[in-house]
Amino acid sequence: MGLAGLSLLMAASSPARAAELLSEQRARQALDPWYDAIFLGDPAAVAGVLAPEYQILRADGTAHDKEAYLQALPKHNTRATFSDIVATGDDHIMVIRYLIESDQVADGKAVRGTSPRLSVFRREGDRWLLSAHANFAPVK
Repeated sequence: MGLAGLSLLMAASSPARAAELLSEQRARQALDPWYDAIFLGDPAAVAGVLAPEYQILRADGTAHDKEAYLQALPKHNTRATFSDIVATGDDHIMVIRYLIESDQVADGKAVRGTSPRLSVFRREGDRWLLSAHANFAPVK
């Protein structure tokens, strides 16, 4: 009886489901539409891939919510490339860490080279919306 109770208690206190490792192809279903919109630089397109709760934090400490970010979109000089993509999640949320090689100007400062990023997406209908983005690129 005590063993059954302990098993029940352990089951109740563990998470409902564990995040699974996702394929790079699945991660790109979230990353690519976001980056396509950013590369275009059109605030309306970018707004369509950002969740209302969106926040970005850069390596130099600058940060924006969705509204502020749409007023200060980075300008990309070349199309970025992604590598070392590792994604975890499920059908509703995806956390992706990766490297990105970019050449852009963000908040008036140059951001060039390869740097780590961490992005959190959540699914809304048939789209992945970016909720949070940590950009570890050195800002010059």
